[in-house]
Amino acid sequence: MALRKKPSIVIALAALLLFMGGGVLTMLLLSRRGGVAETLPAGSDVIPDDAVLTLTLTSDGNQWRRLRQFGTDDTRPQLDQVLARWRNRLLVDNGLTFNDDLAPWIGPEITLAVLPETNLINPEASPAPIPAPEVALEQNVLVVLPIADASRAQAGLGNQLARAELEENPYRGVTINQIAPSQQGPLYIAVLNPSTAVVSRELSLVLRSIDTFKGGSSLADLASFSRAFEHIDEKKAFARLYIDFPAAVQTLSTLADPPIPPKTLTVFEEPRGLGGVLHLSNQGVYFQGVSWIEPGGQVFATGNPADQMPQRFPADTLMMVSGGNFQQFWDDFQEGLQLSALFPFKAQDLTSSLQAATGLSLDNDFLPWMAGEFGLGLLMPPKDSASQAPDPDAAEAPTPLPNPALAIMLEANDREAANATFNRLDTIMENRYRFSVDAVDLGGVAVTRWTSPFNSLTLSYGWLEGDVLFFAVGNDIADLIAPEPGRALGANSLFQTTTGEAPRPNNGHFFLNVAGFSEADNTLLLPPLPDSGLLNAEALEAIGVTATVLSDRQVQYDIKAALKRGSRPGPLPSPLAPGPAASPAPETTPDSEPTPVPDASESSSP
Repeated sequence: MALRKKPSIVIALAALLLFMGGGVLTMLLLSRRGGVAETLPAGSDVIPDDAVLTLTLTSDGNQWRRLRQFGTDDTRPQLDQVLARWRNRLLVDNGLTFNDDLAPWIGPEITLAVLPETNLINPEASPAPIPAPEVALEQNVLVVLPIADASRAQAGLGNQLARAELEENPYRGVTINQIAPSQQGPLYIAVLNPSTAVVSRELSLVLRSIDTFKGGSSLADLASFSRAFEHIDEKKAFARLYIDFPAAVQTLSTLADPPIPPKTLTVFEEPRGLGGVLHLSNQGVYFQGVSWIEPGGQVFATGNPADQMPQRFPADTLMMVSGGNFQQFWDDFQEGLQLSALFPFKAQDLTSSLQAATGLSLDNDFLPWMAGEFGLGLLMPPKDSASQAPDPDAAEAPTPLPNPALAIMLEANDREAANATFNRLDTIMENRYRFSVDAVDLGGVAVTRWTSPFNSLTLSYGWLEGDVLFFAVGNDIADLIAPEPGRALGANSLFQTTTGEAPRPNNGHFFLNVAGFSEADNTLLLPPLPDSGLLNAEALEAIGVTATVLSDRQVQYDIKAALKRGSRPGPLPSPLAPGPAASPAPETTPDSEPTPVPDASESSSP
């Protein structure tokens, strides 16, 4: 797409935060929405404005149970085991049970915030050695706990709290308590007002939150942050996410093993953020987010001209990427403003290869007429069109070769210039590469075919209505272009499921039909999809991503994953025996300690 977007970074950062270890996530158990606007993540008014990222999670057991339904008979037990390990570490190892200690007063959601490391207690101290990534993330996390029922909270945890022995306590009028140290260390807790508390294993972060509460600048004070969440459909969110891209990438890069090269990180230096909401539906998970660029940075090209490519590709298209303006896309690609900075190839390499192979210049011969909408699709190859072995006279039947099955479509702004370029290509393919060039009629569409010696590969191009040029790679692929109404990708049920809630028109789509790949096994030049683990292809049916420009500084992303779904899950596995480093677990029953993380009310909700 012709946008500077990073959906994969969102997923990676969210996954890192969700799976970080330690007692930090213990505080997922203590929450409720704070006094900020309903559209903002809970606790935004007590989180310092330099937060690297925040994650707000629901404590509704029904929603967690709904999440556990997604997947296959193989993946669902794996997810349950992961959640059971969290329960053990977050509750059992800290001497807590959900029903007795938390359920009576826990609110609808909580917020975890990753903050930059700051030593308020001893600013002159030398930096400590970098610990393991899991420990480092834990040390930098602040958890905001909006309190639903203060009297019940006191009754549930009061006997476990003790006043922290600090040089200054109360700090600015706020008393800091702690829960007795466990294997992971003490938990520092400060009640800012009757409805909000903050918790961290790092005392400095609690002090910073108190400073923010007492008048410091918070996330809620950032105008761009507030405006982004105004565009997001709240509904009943499972999770809400905020990321400061440059700060988050820089923080995580120091924890990566091996470290991420500094050159790779330059693409994320531009000041930008992303706020989003994750919902659960019967079909899968749906993320709606808004990315913004702070004042002083580069701006997005406005307009949403992409609306026709889903009707140009056939219904069984396996993958499609579309955008509103190829020239803009290529400019961004050259400047490394998109995820192209992470690609294993560079724009200059591609232009040099094209010129070496054809003698034509991308800048002079192609880009001038490529200012319109574009699409790239990986199609389902016709079953009877596999490429044949090079020797047609062989005694035995030729061994079928994979069929590339690629199609590119471009809306030309100068059809005459495009024709001139392809006329030159006709000559080059015929004279230099010995391809046969012929013209055929395919359902009323004039198509030019380039056929390699021995008929092992066919390339073809032609014009569709609306000055749309298509270029197809693969045997019999041109026959699939411009399908009849009702047989286009736009009518595909999985495409509608994953993109149907996105705005129309928009700035482009990414669509991946995972279920269709299993039918195309061994017919495409692609590696196999993962078939094991939580994120295997068996559990995932399709992914759709849609980008929509809201303004020159805001872009909306609608991302939906269609997942297979099973029956209503039962209780989580029984508590696992604690490891050598864990504290002894209290005697409990499986139904007495589900947490908001795996299932907030496994035993208390119907």
